[in-house]
Amino acid sequence: MKIYLVLVLLTAILFGQEKNLDTLLSQYREAGELYKETAEERSGHVIIFSRADLDRMQAYTLNDVLKTIRHFTLKNTKIGMSTLVKSPYSEASFSSVKIFINSHELKSITAGTATVQYGKMGLNFIDHIEIYQASNAISFGGEPGNMTIKMYTKDPSRENATVLQTSIDSQGGGRAQFIEASTFNEYSYLANLDFNKNNYDNYDTPQGAHLSRDGKRVQAYISLQKKDDFLAELSASGEKSDIFSGFGSSIGEGFFQAKNFYLNFTKYFKNDFKLTLGTTYERIEVENKDTLGITLQDSTIANELYMQNGSRTNNIILEKRSIYADNHILIGTEARFKEFYLNELRSNGVDKSLIVGPRDLDIYMFYLEDQYKFHKNHSITLGVKFDHYRNHETKSTTEKLLRFAYNGQLSDSFSLKFFAQQNYNYPIFAQTTFSPFFFPNPNLKASQGEMFKVEGVYKKDALTLAVGTGMSKNKNGIIYDKTTNTYINNSASADFKQIFINTKYRFDEDNKLILEYFIAKKDKYNFSSDKGALVQLFNKAGKFNFYQEFIYRSSYTDMFGYKIDAGYDYSAGAIYRYSKNLDLKLKGENIFDCASKSNINGVFTSAIERRAIFTLEYTF
Repeated sequence: MKIYLVLVLLTAILFGQEKNLDTLLSQYREAGELYKETAEERSGHVIIFSRADLDRMQAYTLNDVLKTIRHFTLKNTKIGMSTLVKSPYSEASFSSVKIFINSHELKSITAGTATVQYGKMGLNFIDHIEIYQASNAISFGGEPGNMTIKMYTKDPSRENATVLQTSIDSQGGGRAQFIEASTFNEYSYLANLDFNKNNYDNYDTPQGAHLSRDGKRVQAYISLQKKDDFLAELSASGEKSDIFSGFGSSIGEGFFQAKNFYLNFTKYFKNDFKLTLGTTYERIEVENKDTLGITLQDSTIANELYMQNGSRTNNIILEKRSIYADNHILIGTEARFKEFYLNELRSNGVDKSLIVGPRDLDIYMFYLEDQYKFHKNHSITLGVKFDHYRNHETKSTTEKLLRFAYNGQLSDSFSLKFFAQQNYNYPIFAQTTFSPFFFPNPNLKASQGEMFKVEGVYKKDALTLAVGTGMSKNKNGIIYDKTTNTYINNSASADFKQIFINTKYRFDEDNKLILEYFIAKKDKYNFSSDKGALVQLFNKAGKFNFYQEFIYRSSYTDMFGYKIDAGYDYSAGAIYRYSKNLDLKLKGENIFDCASKSNINGVFTSAIERRAIFTLEYTF
């Protein structure tokens, strides 16, 4: 680890001393970055990946960004997908992470979180990404979450080009992406196609099973908009891969296939009203053959399991923003209708009947937020949100969310943020409605929590230093009970604390260094890394752009008693601007093959495996 840091710091010093004629152009691009129009400092601890950051990081998929987020670790799952694990909780715990593309929330009722199905999503049509930590801000709407990821698509009027990108990698995989952005009269459109072949290392388990998670993914996105009038978006994706370990302990063969579709329409009215209509559809198909068998909900054994299920979600949102003197007021309401369906379930080739809970869930939300600027450098934000849940079978419930935030510029160099929130997390469909492996519990109650966080930021010339800390107390948590083979509410309370320090030094507009470290603690056992660090170095020399990244996650003992070694993920990339139309890119991921691993049936694997990627990008 020390050698990596010395190399990074030495490179930073050398490049930091070099100036070139592109400085003014870089400053112009930085001033025009779109995140400056969308970022909301009052909504939490904000991590921003600008357009330039994503390009120089060669962040081809959402996972390339997720793996760098503090307080989380990107981990493999038994079915070959990846997920975010919150430090220091177990990989079996549920992390409520919300993901948006513009104003549309990506949803997965079957998985409970969109990070599983959208981790391999291509980012070529995304302009910038904002990550908000400090629980759920009222202004984001929707159901509450512990972290919110907001992705904003590229502005067609700025792009006005056709871009073709193709990649090959050392694992035999590849990717082809196409973007078309154009304007005509007062309208503009953005279209993206992404074809991806994912190859990974294969493994043999101690039980003699062969594990593979190779697969293919395709996605399409198209939008049509008229500035300050409307935005219409259509997206579809499909992914099929080998099921890796599957749900048992001795995989024979199998696959996991997911199809997702959404349509979103946002209308902007002149009186600051905004209306959003959205619909989402997902379809999941799973086949899993296991030589030792898979234990089902009713304790029967399936050597062959086939399942096809999915969901539909429709929602309507109406918001009004107003300014009265020093008060910026947001008032909104949302109705969200979720429907789960189970088309087929077969065990050993025979139709299988298992217990299924409520298939429908209607949510009616009302929220109000007031940002009061009582001084030119100080503001407080007060918010309240009421969510009414109705599943048509058990008693309806109403949950509330209260939030207070303070943002202040205490001096020319020092600013302070403070957040306090009373929140909740509602159980997911896998806990209340259906899982083939445990009984649903439709009477589960939402877990309740209180959160307090503070962040101080010091800025002086090229240096930015941020220190943040927080604590939360949760009660009525949702846990799995082995005795009853179902999820129940835990009467005990749980405490959680965390701290981070982030330092950014900008040598000039093209050269910067980021250093970050975090610690997370809870009152009982740690089942994932409780410490982590991040080093990012961005450099430019002539026609070359360089990027280096180092991610550290501490060792721990997982919930099965296995010792997981500390992870050291070093990645690096270079981009050569051959001409104004052609870029040549080379990237090495997890170069030393030491990234944090997951234990899956005695096999230890990394979510991001070692590989080299060569990319050609041509702009027409």
